[in-house]
Amino acid sequence: MRKIKYFIIIFIFSSIALVSCDVLDEEIVSGVTSEYLNTPDGLQAGVNAAYENLRNFYGQEEGCNMTVFGTDEYTNGGHGGYHYMNKYESGLNSEASPFWTLWSNFYTAINTCNAVINRADDVDISAEEKNSKVAEVRFLRAHYYFILVESFGPIHLTLEETVGVETEADRVPEETVYQAIIEDLDFAVNNLPVTQDEFGRPTKPAAQHMLALVYLTKGYKSFGSANDFTTAANLAKSVIDDYGLSLDTDPVARYNHDNEQHPEILWSVQFHEDPLLTPEGNETHLYFRPWYEVYNDGLNRALGHGFGRPWIRFRPTSWLLQNFRPYDIDSRFVKSFQTVWYYNTASGIPAGASVGDTAIFLTGNDLTQSDVDAIEARLPGVIAGKNLYSWHENAKGKLWSWFTEDGTDNNSINIFPCPWKVEDNKRPSVNYQEGSRDQIIYSLPETYLLAAEALHKSNNNNEAVQYINAIRSRAAFPGLESQMEISATDVDIDFILDERSRELFGEMKRWFDLKRTGKLIERVKKYNLDGAPNIQDYHLLRPIPANQRTRTTNEYPQNNGY
Repeated sequence: MRKIKYFIIIFIFSSIALVSCDVLDEEIVSGVTSEYLNTPDGLQAGVNAAYENLRNFYGQEEGCNMTVFGTDEYTNGGHGGYHYMNKYESGLNSEASPFWTLWSNFYTAINTCNAVINRADDVDISAEEKNSKVAEVRFLRAHYYFILVESFGPIHLTLEETVGVETEADRVPEETVYQAIIEDLDFAVNNLPVTQDEFGRPTKPAAQHMLALVYLTKGYKSFGSANDFTTAANLAKSVIDDYGLSLDTDPVARYNHDNEQHPEILWSVQFHEDPLLTPEGNETHLYFRPWYEVYNDGLNRALGHGFGRPWIRFRPTSWLLQNFRPYDIDSRFVKSFQTVWYYNTASGIPAGASVGDTAIFLTGNDLTQSDVDAIEARLPGVIAGKNLYSWHENAKGKLWSWFTEDGTDNNSINIFPCPWKVEDNKRPSVNYQEGSRDQIIYSLPETYLLAAEALHKSNNNNEAVQYINAIRSRAAFPGLESQMEISATDVDIDFILDERSRELFGEMKRWFDLKRTGKLIERVKKYNLDGAPNIQDYHLLRPIPANQRTRTTNEYPQNNGY
């Protein structure tokens, strides 16, 4: 399958410009009137345009600030100017750029969706083709609104194309927004194909997955009901059972940069190696990487496996790293994190060491040499063939541990394990920012965990545990599957959140997961020592951007606390 075809289209309306681009082939059409959207080619261009603003959120620092920071998983590294987002400090206010960036880009995207949906009836194509294109855009509109309503609470809801200057807006109840989201996704489920010729376009199972997530989230709301959890469970189980999908035996296979159309991926935001096609680029390869090059001599910033350009933004909490224990039973820590850096230059290298020897080893324990030998015996190939200077009395490399007896966060602010899932060595140079790795939004392992959570909330742990154990047993080292399995009595929301983190950490989901389950404040206070002192109840919603409030002629109320 191909990726989504790329366009830059400019529709000239009375007061609005819709600019689109997606990946594969470049085609530029400009200076056309809005009537172009009423043609078959124009309608397709409008559909493609509806994707563009996904890349202004996913894979970008400001989007990660809203979803990764201020959770139990990640706190701030030593660099960057958005630490207030993680620490819930006064800078987290209506003037903060992450909120306006999300707000303005997503409402622009929603208007693109509205234009396509409203005009589709006038386009001369078959009803089946028209419904498929409209379903694609209604899926996207639902996604944009879901992120907005979960971030800001009651918001302005418009389902009609804006073609002139509008200076009034109203906040409608969350329930009303949810009704619109569900109607869009119902249409998408009924009209999207099971597979797409161009990878990255939503499919019927992707729409069912998202609808399951929406119903699951709604079930926790004051306007939700127990039936929402039942509906969510049935939708998730349908994705698992009805389309021939199955879990890979390798829990990290879907992150292979050379296989971004992996069968476990239900929907992803597309990026491209050609900067003309995706000028924004996926920049997460920068943000999760520690400052390895200054932590020890004999290390240069470089392209290649395990190196890259460090921006030191997002640092794993001690809890996140401990959450994978026992490391010799659950394979996901070893497979998910880089903990060893090898000397890659002879310049400044310690006496007795060689290029390729261990320069840095990060561990959860203070290890003796016998401990090192035991680790190598259990996990052959992880550090095989290297001279382990780090553990000799006359240490030439550097050893650092994140483990502390009292459970406090002992992370160095600039050196910490780096997730392999963000690595991008397809950039033309080490300092090049715009990465080409696709951003996975929905995947089959998450579908299993949605089913488990919905079943748990339906008081059916006996069935919920089956979906959790399916995820856990495939993550075990060979022969240890039974040691990974849990019983129905072990299933609660905290365990499900722990399991979601082991599968999906750092994927721009965590803030929403904690908010949905009512665990944001509790777990930030318990596990994020930087955010703990300041987080308050009102932080369950983000501030309405000041630009929105000053640009409306009527009163647009602010969220409490801001």
